[in-house]
Amino acid sequence: MTPQDSRSARRPHKRNLPWPKFTRASLTITCLILSSVLGRAATPQVVCENGNGKYETQIDTGVTVRVGPALHNGFAARTCGATLLWGHDQLTAVPSAAQVDIDVLGADLGFGMPVVAFQVREADDAWQATYLIYSLSKNPRLLATITGGDLYRASDADFNKRVAIWTTDAAAVNGFDDLTYTDIDATPTVVLRFESGRLTDVSAEYQPHYDRQIAQARAQLDPQALSDFKKSDGKLALGSVPGADLVRLRKTKVKVLEIAWDYLYSGRQQQAWDELDSAWPASDLVRVEAAILATRAKGIDAKAAGASTKTSPGFLKKRPYVYETVGQSASIGNKDELMFPGMPPVDRNPGEDDKPAQITVTTLPHYFLMWGPPPSGNNQTAANAELHMIFILDETGKVWSAKMNGSPDDPALLEAAKDWKFVPAFRNGKPVACIYRMNVSPFL
Repeated sequence: MTPQDSRSARRPHKRNLPWPKFTRASLTITCLILSSVLGRAATPQVVCENGNGKYETQIDTGVTVRVGPALHNGFAARTCGATLLWGHDQLTAVPSAAQVDIDVLGADLGFGMPVVAFQVREADDAWQATYLIYSLSKNPRLLATITGGDLYRASDADFNKRVAIWTTDAAAVNGFDDLTYTDIDATPTVVLRFESGRLTDVSAEYQPHYDRQIAQARAQLDPQALSDFKKSDGKLALGSVPGADLVRLRKTKVKVLEIAWDYLYSGRQQQAWDELDSAWPASDLVRVEAAILATRAKGIDAKAAGASTKTSPGFLKKRPYVYETVGQSASIGNKDELMFPGMPPVDRNPGEDDKPAQITVTTLPHYFLMWGPPPSGNNQTAANAELHMIFILDETGKVWSAKMNGSPDDPALLEAAKDWKFVPAFRNGKPVACIYRMNVSPFL
C-alpha cells in the first residue's frame, strides 16, 4: 500500500508544526534532521479518509476506540466515523466526516487521565480541521473541542515532559486584508496546553521555534520589493497598481505579516510593532496594527483561559527517563491490517540520571498508523526483507527519531517513519518516553 499523492491537493500544504531537532549522545540515536519544521512536503497520512482505512483497539481502561467507515442503513459509507465502546455502552465521537485521524491515543494531554484526540475534516477539500479530545476512563466523555487550525499535533517538542498541542491560527487570518489562506505561506503558529484542564496559550515558551520561522521569512524578502512595498498604501487593493507589481508586492506584504505575527504570537508584541514600523508604509501603520490585534482576538486565543508569560524553558536540568523496550516483528502495509501484538519486555537495570533509564515498561507501545514508502527502482528495501529499526517515542507516541540498526540506511523508509503513530509505552499506568526496537518488513 502506498501513499496516494493525489490527496495532497486537498490537504493543508503548510506544516509549521514542531519536529525533533536534537541529538542526545547518551541515546546513541541519529535524529532525523529536517531543514525546517516548516518545509515538510510529505502529506500526512490519516487513519480514515472517504471511508477508506480503519483501526480498532482496546486500552487498559477497558475502552475500545474504533475509527473506520461510517455506516448508513447498516452499510459502509464513503465517509468516516469514530466510536468509543465500553461494556454494553458506546459513544459516537464522530458521526460522519470526510476524514478522521487519531493524533494521540492513551496519552495525557493535561486532564490527569488517558485521552484520545481525533482530528476531523468535514469536507473532502476542507483545510480547516477540528480537534476533539475524549476521555478514555470509565464512561468516556468529550473533554475539549478546538477549532480554527488547519492541522493539530500534540507532542513534547522540547522533550521536557511538557506536552503541548501545536496548531495554527489559520481560520482567523484567512481573509486578512483580502489575503486568503492559500496566499499565506506560514499561518501563525499557536501552541496550546491544558493545565489542570484549562486551555492555555503557551506559545511564548517556544520562542526559538518562532525565531526559525522569522529567519526563514526574512531570507525570502527581496530588498527592492520591500522598498517598493513601503512606498505603497499597504492595502494593495486590486487595481491599485499594475498586475505584475501587485503580485510581487502582495508576496512581500505576506512575508512582512508573517514576521510580525511570529513576534506577536510568541509574546513579543513590541518587536512585532517595531518590525512593522521598519517595513510597513507609515501612512497605514495605525490601521494594520489595530487590524492584527482584532484578528488575533477572534482567533484560537479567544478560546484559551489565558496566555503563559514564561519564555523558552528548554530542557529540564534533570533529564527525563527514557524507558527501553523490545518489540516484535510488524509489517508496513495496509491500514486495515494494523494489529500489533507486543511481546513481554526485557528487564534491565536502571541507568544514571543523565542516561536513558533501561527499566521495563508495563505496556509496550504499538502503532495505529504506519505507511511505507512507494515502491520504486530506487527503493533500497528489498521485498520481504526484514529490517531492524530503533525509535525514540515521546509520551504521546510521536516519533522523535529513527535509525536503521544493522541494516543499510533506507532514506525512503526513514522518511516514511516520521509520520508513524504509536500508542505510547506505559509504566505504572502513566505514558512514558521510550526507546523502541522493532523489526519491519515491506508489504508491497
